[in-house]
Amino acid sequence: MDRDKKKSEQTRERIYSIAIRLFQTEGYDETTMRRIASESETALGSTYYHFKNKEEIVLMFYKQSQKDIKLQSNKFNESTPDFKLRLKNILLYRLESFAKYKKFLSVLARNAGDPNHPLSPFSVETKEIREEAIGMIRDALATSKLKLKGELLYLLPELLWLYQMGIIYFWISDTSKSYEKTKLLISESLDLIFKLIKISSFPFFKNILGPMFRIYKVVKTI
Repeated sequence: MDRDKKKSEQTRERIYSIAIRLFQTEGYDETTMRRIASESETALGSTYYHFKNKEEIVLMFYKQSQKDIKLQSNKFNESTPDFKLRLKNILLYRLESFAKYKKFLSVLARNAGDPNHPLSPFSVETKEIREEAIGMIRDALATSKLKLKGELLYLLPELLWLYQMGIIYFWISDTSKSYEKTKLLISESLDLIFKLIKISSFPFFKNILGPMFRIYKVVKTI
């Protein structure tokens, strides 16, 4: 690697690490780019060269977390063909990865509902991360022993990603010891979800699924 390029990457990594620490210890809103530059012993201009704003630093956090979760998920999938276990692993490992950043993430969660905010999981800026997260669930399903057909096969990973987001937001406000309430919610809700998946092939249930899928498609296009 070119010496200057390596030095630049080291500077970028230092800025990133310092920023995430400050977001967690002092708060996202309270941390300025100037403070990040000072703590990382980097010129302010250089800091802005590597990251245009704090949102870009957070997006890098999302991407790095996603990369780690994907690697762990792929490895876990090799140990079992059970899609329910695979999905549960994705949920629990994601929460485990986020655990030490909970204070930081709780502040960011308030922007989740605004798709125009760059840090919202529904924004244009997070599209690549969102699609990769859905793809992770899709891959876990495709190589599992659970065999589905039609629209359910196509839409289920997207619906389960929305479910995952709901679990994360519940976890952010969960004050129980070791997040026991969140773990219980995951266990109980997964049982219900997979019961519904099991009966989805029954003729009477197909009459319900059709309108549900149409509603989801309408909501998705907003």
